[in-house]
Amino acid sequence: MMKARLLILLFFLLPPGFIFSQCLVAPSLPACNGTEPLVTDNETLAAGTNKWYYGGATVFNSLTLNGGTLIVCGDITVDKFYMDSGTIYVHPGARFVVGSGLGAGLIFRGACFVYNYGTFEIQRNLSLENNATAVSPNVLINVTAASVFKMSNQYLVINNAYSWFVNKGLSEFWGIITDAQSVPGSVCLGKGSTTKMAVLINKVANTYVVPDGNACLYVHQFSQFYGRLTNSSGLLTCLGNSHTSDSGCIPWGCQPNNWGSAQVFTNCNSCSALLALSVHFNSFTINATADQSNQLNWEMNTTVPNGIFRILRSADGSQFSVIDSFEKNEAAGNKFTGIDKHPLPGKNYYMIKYNNNNGYSINSKIVHSYTGTGNGFSIYPVPFTNKFIVRYAPGMRPEKIIITDISGRNIKIHYTIKESAQQAEIIVADKIEAGIYIIHMVNNQKYTAQTIIKH
Repeated sequence: MMKARLLILLFFLLPPGFIFSQCLVAPSLPACNGTEPLVTDNETLAAGTNKWYYGGATVFNSLTLNGGTLIVCGDITVDKFYMDSGTIYVHPGARFVVGSGLGAGLIFRGACFVYNYGTFEIQRNLSLENNATAVSPNVLINVTAASVFKMSNQYLVINNAYSWFVNKGLSEFWGIITDAQSVPGSVCLGKGSTTKMAVLINKVANTYVVPDGNACLYVHQFSQFYGRLTNSSGLLTCLGNSHTSDSGCIPWGCQPNNWGSAQVFTNCNSCSALLALSVHFNSFTINATADQSNQLNWEMNTTVPNGIFRILRSADGSQFSVIDSFEKNEAAGNKFTGIDKHPLPGKNYYMIKYNNNNGYSINSKIVHSYTGTGNGFSIYPVPFTNKFIVRYAPGMRPEKIIITDISGRNIKIHYTIKESAQQAEIIVADKIEAGIYIIHMVNNQKYTAQTIIKH
């Protein structure tokens, strides 16, 4: 733990205003083995004291951190919580709630560290205050994509050069105020994260940064700027239908709608669709396998939101049908594989369609492969209108020729093939609709097939 703390302190020896190439990284979690010393109600955790909480939902009257460490492995609410300094770890699946019992806001005065891997809720305003220094900063990290940090009806105020908020999951506030004492990069948003609020007030340029990929910021009521919000184009800003940006403060130096390099979307109701906008296909390839299947491999540029992939196939590159689909979740990463176990004879065109759970969809490029038939026959003309010719090599005369649609339904069976002939003319009734059909050749109980297109 001391080694992890030292690494973090090294970050903070950098000068105020330094823009990090990535968001601050939380140290490893202390284990929850069930054998550690347990925290008790109304206790004060002094420096050097580590206590754990286990169990179902419980309410403590009070708890004070005065340099100590609290590791939350269960579900606990503390009605009257005070943190002069110290460290809090919230495990995945665990929940820690700071109640409203003290009335006044919660103040981090320096050397305060919160690493939330689970759910962390504060029912009071939180201020990251001026007493923090380079060696005793305030650090609040929502650590993973599954982490939830909630101050739904409260403000987070950052007014110190050594105070930092990092969100890599979901966070909700009534508002965030980056005050005049904050610095660029004091709010760092991880790739794929969502940060929601009613009110945003920004008084220093470039306080919000997105070092990697895209992150979504949702503001649905009011914003005020005394400096550009960000120089990160990866910040996708979703403004609610009723959002307004303060212009009454222009005589005092504010700059309405100064979102900086952010991509701004108005009349926006959800971050989910915006995060999907940043998703695209990096690559899409086909590999033929030994059993004559086609293995489809595709890679996205980032971890994609939950949704559905559909594999589409075509014989002509224009008329596609779905041959397989599967749901994915964010844990699946960004590389995927599908198998077409029964490709059509001849050319096969493929395309991947992705739909997220909010109705947004994107398509891959079209790629194709050729599945050889090795059948010794050819068909012309392609496409055909009402008849076509089948030619076959000497010794390959078919016993019969069968035409089916792509679902396997028989269209025509041709039997009368002269023994000396090396071709057969197949006439198809005009009532057959335009589309893709399959020609099956039966020779010595062996079947070969090839696709053909009718105008």
